[in-house]
Amino acid sequence: MKKTLLTLFLLGASSAFALDGHIRFGAITNSNSYNKESETFENYAPTGSIEITQNLLLADVGVGIAYNGKTSGTDIATVPAYGLIKMNLFPIGIKPYAVLKAGKVLYTDSNVSRSDVDGDYYYGAGIGMDILSLQGEVLYSVTKVDGDRRGNDDLKQVSFTLGYKFF
Repeated sequence: MKKTLLTLFLLGASSAFALDGHIRFGAITNSNSYNKESETFENYAPTGSIEITQNLLLADVGVGIAYNGKTSGTDIATVPAYGLIKMNLFPIGIKPYAVLKAGKVLYTDSNVSRSDVDGDYYYGAGIGMDILSLQGEVLYSVTKVDGDRRGNDDLKQVSFTLGYKFF
């Protein structure tokens, strides 16, 4: 009996500190009229991210870094680093979740003439689903942009990503 309890305790303790890593790729688009461009979802750019999370009961807490490419009309690409909280809604088999992300833009690449564009902060909210080692996510994000003389301060985007759990 003692050996069984000790084995269960060790298995539970080792899984309590297990980390999950996800790598995702997809497309990102503008969700609104940035600098008086079209409001349609027809201009896509590549996006990708790497996230490391720790499972804590019904939520995962972690960090990530992403690349959001230049959509036409904005000519601004960003690399945000962020913290995240992922709430597992039904943690059985197919696992839907809601996610919140917030962080700082580390790098901004822009082709905007007469402007020194710099990303400031980043936040987002979305939904997704884990199926075995695969993951799909839809995220609405806002990036605060400083120095764009064209007049807009918030870059609002929607991203669609598919990912793989690599550990």
